[in-house]
Amino acid sequence: MTVAEEFRALFSENWSLVVAVAEQRLGSRADGEEIAAAAFRIAWERRSKGEEVTMPWLYGVVRNLVGAEYRRRKRQHELTARAGDHLEQPDPETEDAARDVRALVARLPAQHREVLRMAYWEDLSAQEIGEVLGLSPATVRVRLYRARRALKSLLENVTTEEVPTNVR
Repeated sequence: MTVAEEFRALFSENWSLVVAVAEQRLGSRADGEEIAAAAFRIAWERRSKGEEVTMPWLYGVVRNLVGAEYRRRKRQHELTARAGDHLEQPDPETEDAARDVRALVARLPAQHREVLRMAYWEDLSAQEIGEVLGLSPATVRVRLYRARRALKSLLENVTTEEVPTNVR
């Protein structure tokens, strides 16, 4: 029997069981199918390398994937709870100001927009931005300085009527 045939047999014999186990733990058929697909992808990679794939091993993979999903959900819940504390009653003035800043940033050259978004929206350090863009941290700091200076210039030279409030 070829590796592909062995894997097909493993898949057809165990798909329903793996989905049921994951669904029971996660409470959703869609989540169960997603975990099962990930588990069988990992199993295929292992089997294609010539390593044995058994049902107990596959069950362990499902267990690990479900655990990772629990941790992801917990982090998401904590983040939502923290954000909720700050976002319960949005301030219309703050929303308008944020919209105005986004409109001004959109008017900047692409390299300025990019470093500003990475630094302030995505909260990346100069080192991290440098890794993404293939630049040294010193070069990133210079670009960030120039981008802030350009944004400041726009802020000083623009009247409120000029800034579109519908840009998001």
